[in-house]
Amino acid sequence: MERDISAFSGPRTPKEREAQACAELAYQVFFSHRFPDFLSGASTWPMVLRERALQDTFAMFDGDKPVSLIHRFERDAIVHGCKIRIGFVGFVCTHPNYRGLGLASTILAATMNKFHEDDVDFVCISGDRAMYRRAGARPVGGRSEFVVNPENVGKLRPKVDVVSIRTANLSDAELLAEIYDREPIRFIRPLSDYEIVLKYRHCVGQECEFILVRDGTASAYLLATTPQASEGKTLRTVFEYAGDRQLILSAIWNLAHETELRVKVEGDDVLGRMLEEVGIERVLTKKPGTIAVIDFAKTMRKLLPFFASRLPATLTKSLDFAFGNERYVAWCEDRILEIDGVTNMVWTLLGAPPNETITNVRVSGSMRELCERCLPIPLPSLEMNMI
Repeated sequence: MERDISAFSGPRTPKEREAQACAELAYQVFFSHRFPDFLSGASTWPMVLRERALQDTFAMFDGDKPVSLIHRFERDAIVHGCKIRIGFVGFVCTHPNYRGLGLASTILAATMNKFHEDDVDFVCISGDRAMYRRAGARPVGGRSEFVVNPENVGKLRPKVDVVSIRTANLSDAELLAEIYDREPIRFIRPLSDYEIVLKYRHCVGQECEFILVRDGTASAYLLATTPQASEGKTLRTVFEYAGDRQLILSAIWNLAHETELRVKVEGDDVLGRMLEEVGIERVLTKKPGTIAVIDFAKTMRKLLPFFASRLPATLTKSLDFAFGNERYVAWCEDRILEIDGVTNMVWTLLGAPPNETITNVRVSGSMRELCERCLPIPLPSLEMNMI
């Protein structure tokens, strides 16, 4: 028998004394069939074990019992000198006896409102469900995959002979952060982000490790899954990399002699061009999960310095943005870009998934330069921080 949502309390942040009950709910929904306890399962998505995890949770309660919850957190990111803010959503779960009542949708709406209050620009949700789509989240493109294996690794011919390559440990957290902080497109991460991934050796539900690469004073790293056996061969996925691209290429060359590497490359990163130049095929793919845009106009204004670095001053000095009723508009003087529909807007800003087409976009004159030179907006790799 369905119950009216008014019978429940929340959404609200759980109290400390309710933390164990929240963990038990998440364990029952996500991990009980594979892991002996909550910690064992949650450690495969370690960002949910952050110090502030409970404070970054919203839950609905039946009396004093949590029956639905969502975990979130936020990170600032730098995109070619512009600071934007990205929110993450995960651990979306409802007790089986309470599904179909709109509890999770209520929490998700509260979560998106909190992101709006916190000036978040993009929200990455770990999954693709109708509920997420109703909140504006869509699968997006803007990413490529390159497969390097023992058969084609000879094409790479790296210019740098790797002096050292090793698995990073907890004592390397500061070095990893230092390497990453030089990237032009990156998150502003606390050191604890690296420490928690190094400690639990997992992200996005997969066992992984940081691989440090060094040559004299130059350094780089790869964040990759550990080797996994599949159909008689071993596979590894490179989720993220940072540092000297020649060193990264050398590390790929080194690792691919013994295992197949699936290297994820964001946007037009130079590593992708380096791999293409030696004949490694680029395959367009989706980013993980789904992504929502919180406030089209506000985010585009934040990115004005990025646009100004790629566009004529005559265009950007009068550039402005607005949206309403699923119409999204950018204009300058007598030129205009109009996008109808949430899906087309998200794909215009972040890239359409493979085999999808953006429609209902009207663009005139010099506004085409905005689309051609600045869009889709490049985002940093998401996996390490997903929940």
